[in-house]
Amino acid sequence: MRAILCAAACTAAQVAGAGDFDLDLALLNELSPRPGLTIEAGNLAQYGHLLEPDFARFVATGDATITVGAPLSFDPHPAYIQATRQFRGQPALGATAGLLESFAQGRPFPGELSRADVEAGRKAAWNMRYAYLGDSGLIPEIHWQMRDWRSEKVVFEMLFKARSQRFMYRHVLEPVPFVDKNPEDAYGAFLLTAIDAGSYDGTQALAFANRDEGRDVNGWVYIPQLGRTQSLASFSTEESMFGSDILPTDFLVYSGRLVDMQWRYLGTTYMLLPFYRHDQVELSTRRARNHEYWHADVGGHAGCFPRVHWQLRPTVILEGVAVDPAAAAARRVFYLDRQTFVAPLWKVYRDDGALWKIVMTAYAHPNSHLADNHESGAPIPTASATIDPRANRCTTLQLLTIVNSSEVTADDFDAGIMQSGSRGEFRRR
Repeated sequence: MRAILCAAACTAAQVAGAGDFDLDLALLNELSPRPGLTIEAGNLAQYGHLLEPDFARFVATGDATITVGAPLSFDPHPAYIQATRQFRGQPALGATAGLLESFAQGRPFPGELSRADVEAGRKAAWNMRYAYLGDSGLIPEIHWQMRDWRSEKVVFEMLFKARSQRFMYRHVLEPVPFVDKNPEDAYGAFLLTAIDAGSYDGTQALAFANRDEGRDVNGWVYIPQLGRTQSLASFSTEESMFGSDILPTDFLVYSGRLVDMQWRYLGTTYMLLPFYRHDQVELSTRRARNHEYWHADVGGHAGCFPRVHWQLRPTVILEGVAVDPAAAAARRVFYLDRQTFVAPLWKVYRDDGALWKIVMTAYAHPNSHLADNHESGAPIPTASATIDPRANRCTTLQLLTIVNSSEVTADDFDAGIMQSGSRGEFRRR
């Protein structure tokens, strides 16, 4: 069955190479288990080939179940598709490993990837980096829960908010394709603020995504208890965020430097991934504070799994091996959605070869989410989980995301206006 699926995936990849973002829904419906089916320990032998092997172990032990959703096309925004067509063939892997030459907009390397191409891994990594998730993101609330696997209890809970913006390679929000004010020469930026997080209250983390991946980590952390701002480079990228199980480089998306990994394309297959319609699942009782919105739920053992539907998706498998032999996160394996190139599932391995983290992020179709997100073409992250099997812990996130929000401006990411005394808010000019 695995060989049949791989062969079908190769055929689908060739078709996708022609259309780049087309999805063969007829084929997916033929290969997919019946929508509404629950995959559990009792029927895992029949459907386990559609699950990532390490994740399937959770199903085998009864710690998780999977509800199958109907296949659905996640078409990117038409402007992203048009840009991909317009600039097709222009981007190139430069002599400098951290720079992508002649890149303007869209997907850098559309079409079918080939295992015969020694650079296919780097191309897939760049496609992942510049996957379309909107030109800006407003996240009014992120609920973090640190959970103990043994006691099945939430041991600590925090509330954050965040915002992000692309400065370069924009598609929808003016100015397109670049903002004028970009002194950091950054592709984009992300700002995280602790609202109700115990001793972390008021902490702010501002990270710039460098256009040149060869540059050192760029950003700042404001620590209200110390009354000062420190460089992000002074914090280890392999230590947990705020005492959770999440590594800074693996927060919702992979944000580590591409030059820190040797990339290898491992092929394409079909896999069940957490892509779903938000208006067709049973939601949690947690309602957003200032929006008519109920968060995606979590469930399974200790509440460590997003409780959403999983769709059968053409999937690109990408491996990254750390260049630094002393790196604690020695290897990652990403399962990328072929249509969008976002990573809804990946694994992190320790330097001793042992599995360290399993990361999953559920993405809702934008037309099933808040009205503000309709027709945005951006998969909407709604729930995430990072499981550490060796530490018997997990951290879950439930978040409300609004893409292409006009409330987000370049001034929000000026490190010069990070301040103390007002629970992490920014002064407004």
